[in-house]
Amino acid sequence: MFSRAYKRYALTILTLVYMMSVLDQGLITLLLEPIKQDLKLTDTQLGLLTGLAFGLFYATLGLPIGRWADRGNRSTIASAAIGVWGGAVMLCLAVTNFGQLALARMAAAVGGAGAMPPTYALVGDYFPSLAERTRAMAIYMSANPLSLMVSFALGGWLNEHYGWRITFFVMGIPALLLAALVKISIREPRTHSSRARSSPLPRMTDVLSSLWRQRSMRHLFLGLITFYTMGFGLAPWYAAFMMRSHGMSTAEVGVWFALIFGVGGIAGVLLGGYVTARWFAANERGQMRLIALTIGSLVPCLVAFLMLSERIHALIALVPLMVLFNFYYGPTFAMMQRLVADETRATTVAVAMLLYNLVGMGIGPWLVGLLSDSLSPVIGSDSLRFGMLIMSLVAFWAAYHFWEVGRTVTEDLCAVAECIRSDAGQVAASQ
Repeated sequence: MFSRAYKRYALTILTLVYMMSVLDQGLITLLLEPIKQDLKLTDTQLGLLTGLAFGLFYATLGLPIGRWADRGNRSTIASAAIGVWGGAVMLCLAVTNFGQLALARMAAAVGGAGAMPPTYALVGDYFPSLAERTRAMAIYMSANPLSLMVSFALGGWLNEHYGWRITFFVMGIPALLLAALVKISIREPRTHSSRARSSPLPRMTDVLSSLWRQRSMRHLFLGLITFYTMGFGLAPWYAAFMMRSHGMSTAEVGVWFALIFGVGGIAGVLLGGYVTARWFAANERGQMRLIALTIGSLVPCLVAFLMLSERIHALIALVPLMVLFNFYYGPTFAMMQRLVADETRATTVAVAMLLYNLVGMGIGPWLVGLLSDSLSPVIGSDSLRFGMLIMSLVAFWAAYHFWEVGRTVTEDLCAVAECIRSDAGQVAASQ
């Protein structure tokens, strides 16, 4: 239906949309310290700013947008979402207090929430075969570390020269151009396929019931919730930790984190997609068990990063940490598509976003900030170090759930395939 060259172009543009939609999350991580000093905020306020103020809107709005994407024109939805995100990020130029910044973060969440469900579902349509989809999904998910590379490198330089407000404003401009490009050049596969759906969309209650009854999906969701609680909980504090405990400036942190988070993260995403497609393509149980092991191994890497006294040693410890942190992306989200019917892919990822963002983003950063403030009277400037250390232990909980996915995933995939064949037979008989 589409040429190989066009599918590669579409994958590039969809990856860029997703990358832009999460770019502000890297920026806010890097700029927490200058924002704190400028607006005179506490760590608890910073935790709310990076967590609940953004996460509540980001999580809840993804679900209705996902439902819309399962029926509507996903290219149009993605274009509108990234355009709204760009405009909202540019509003930070006028921020002068905590309340205004919280409102700007909420507005950015509105646009960011609409980017992943339609683009994620489009990747599945453009790349239908199993191995091809896993590799494509790994490339698509490399948007996360790529956004960190851009936000840390460019954001650090812009903040050093022009301040954090101008940094946010400049970062929002390309999103408006990308919105126009998506609208003009990305085609909706449903309008070019005989598979365009005329049957009613499954009821939301039926979708949620089906997801909960399936053991693999239930553990996959619980694994993602706990993993993202730890990941989002730690994410805003890496830069602040290096500044407080190792005396680094925003420009220094920006350069180092761009290399480590960007290159290490992209390497992890692509390595995860390559390893599972190459050696575990027909072994779904092995895929999930491997993901569980990589997640569990994050704890010793985090302990090394947080406890090493030399700056260069801490930075070196971040490299394997970022590779392992991003290994799960391709195989996990490709597996999520395989565990549901095609017509509920966007809704499924929106439900996952609702849960792991609402819990992870809403609670994680705030909890680390609260731990840091609570420990400060006892251990002083090392309070953030031990707050992050406590949060790192949640990785063991997440690893358990991914291990459990491997226990039932083969059986559940067979059940989904049988259901799809049955539905196809009923459609053919009615015609």
